[in-house]
Amino acid sequence: MKTNQEFCIKETFEIGIWDVNLKTNTIFWDSKTKEIFEVSDSFIPDFKNTSAFINRKNLIQLKTLIQKAAKNRIPIHGKFQITTAKKAIKFIECICQVDLIDNKHNRIYGTISDISIEEERIIDMQLAAEKFSSVFSSANDAIIIIDTKTGYITDCNNRTYELTGFNDTELIGSHNSILFPEDKRKEIQYYLKNKIKLNAYFVKETAIKTKDETVVPVQVATGKKFIIDKKSYLVCFFRNITKKKQIEENLALLSQVASETTDSIIITNCQGETIWANQAYIKLTGSTLEEIIGNKPNYLSFEPEANCETLKKITQAIKDKAEIKVVFQHYNKQKEKHWLELSITPVFDNEGNCTKFIGIERDVTLTIEKEIELKHILEVTSQQNDKLLNFAHIVSHNIRSHTSNLLMVLDVIENTNNTAEKLAFIEMFKEGTEKLSETIENLNEVITIQKSINIKKTTINLKSQIEKFTSPFKNKIEITESIPADLVLNVIPAYLENILQNLLTNVVKYQSLERNPRLEISHEIQENFHIISFKDNGLGINIEKNKHKLFGMYKTFHGNEDAKGIGLFIVKNQIEAMKGKIEVESKEGLGSTFKLFFNEK
Repeated sequence: MKTNQEFCIKETFEIGIWDVNLKTNTIFWDSKTKEIFEVSDSFIPDFKNTSAFINRKNLIQLKTLIQKAAKNRIPIHGKFQITTAKKAIKFIECICQVDLIDNKHNRIYGTISDISIEEERIIDMQLAAEKFSSVFSSANDAIIIIDTKTGYITDCNNRTYELTGFNDTELIGSHNSILFPEDKRKEIQYYLKNKIKLNAYFVKETAIKTKDETVVPVQVATGKKFIIDKKSYLVCFFRNITKKKQIEENLALLSQVASETTDSIIITNCQGETIWANQAYIKLTGSTLEEIIGNKPNYLSFEPEANCETLKKITQAIKDKAEIKVVFQHYNKQKEKHWLELSITPVFDNEGNCTKFIGIERDVTLTIEKEIELKHILEVTSQQNDKLLNFAHIVSHNIRSHTSNLLMVLDVIENTNNTAEKLAFIEMFKEGTEKLSETIENLNEVITIQKSINIKKTTINLKSQIEKFTSPFKNKIEITESIPADLVLNVIPAYLENILQNLLTNVVKYQSLERNPRLEISHEIQENFHIISFKDNGLGINIEKNKHKLFGMYKTFHGNEDAKGIGLFIVKNQIEAMKGKIEVESKEGLGSTFKLFFNEK
């Protein structure tokens, strides 16, 4: 029979009661015991079916426990693992007592309680302790545990000894301030106390002082405090950030250099979105930093048509993650044109993935302009050389021809006694000298034009000038013109007059007999040139046949007796002396169009 005390214990502590009567070989389980073993209320335990719940190892432990209880005649308790009727693994705690009559075992009885939850918690704590111990001992960071009340170091890992140079006896039991330089102690102690009070995580950069007085930059991190045996502790992690600081200092130095350099620098991510730009880039583009960051560099800010091939090269290089250097014309936000040299370099990580692009742009406007100027000078020099060679040939040929004729005439005069014949040859000599004089004058005019390329230009109204020179020709030619009334050009007036006179005279001189002569004078603007076109319906010229001698000296094309072949040669030299040029379009039998290009630079 169970006593009232047994029932009280059972109800209060949820403890099962069991009893083994060795005289009758019967076993009693109360309802709580059956509940623990997950059997029905009708279950009747016996020696056979109860042993099935306990494995061999635990049976041996149970027998040992009973033997100790019988020997010592005091209650003995033990912990066992069972497998319930529903195959659940449980941990139980058993207390047993043995009754003896005449030194013989009469009865074994006791209590049983389910301690599975408590035991699992203990196991979890053991595993956690093992994991913490593993992390604690093998962590790359230095770890110390401090008493939050005293600030003393209670434990630390091997990495702490390596970082600080102290050994365990020097650190454990010492105040944590031993780790910090004098100028850092007050700040870090205040910080620690504040975080302990708030019980909050924190990360802070500071410095520690090693045993040999070396100051090492570190990052300190703490978790929340924890309590063991009513004592509060805090885990602190110290990470050496010396390399990080060196990298930051180098980056800061590079950033300062990049910011101050006159070359514009822009850095993008692998998607091409800008993540940084220096002041030179901001100044060059005329954009704000807010307009630049997060957006793709505006490589389309140059003329697409003029730089189509350049844009293709840039696009392909970015796609291929390859380096490239190009030179192109660029327009900033104020529509100002620059020549830029752009170098794009991809940046790769350790796995070979492209992470960034660095673009360095250099304003090479002055260099390119100098190159263009030099090229122009070389072209002019080449043209001048060609003209000098042509001029030398003309001088050599024409003057020699005239002097040879004069010498022949003189020789005839000297070797004849016939007075009438001498007089006739004197007339020939006079005609030869006149032609020689005319040739010298023509050559002198060409020399004058070449020497006068720096004559100051004068502003004139082109329409009034054309009306002045076309007026005498209007009774000979049908003239139409569409020159703007306000068109003003900078020219050398004498040269313009000669050019207009020559072109108008040629329209009359080389008109077609099959139709009335007509001349159209028009104007257009192309790049930096004002183009004045003179379109006639005269005889025209076979361009393919005569293109190499079209503007040559003493070159004629139609056999006119009064044609000297000097007019177009002079016109070409005069328009070029004004930094312009002349072009001609013509079809034999249909007419010609002469285009005068006046440079307004």
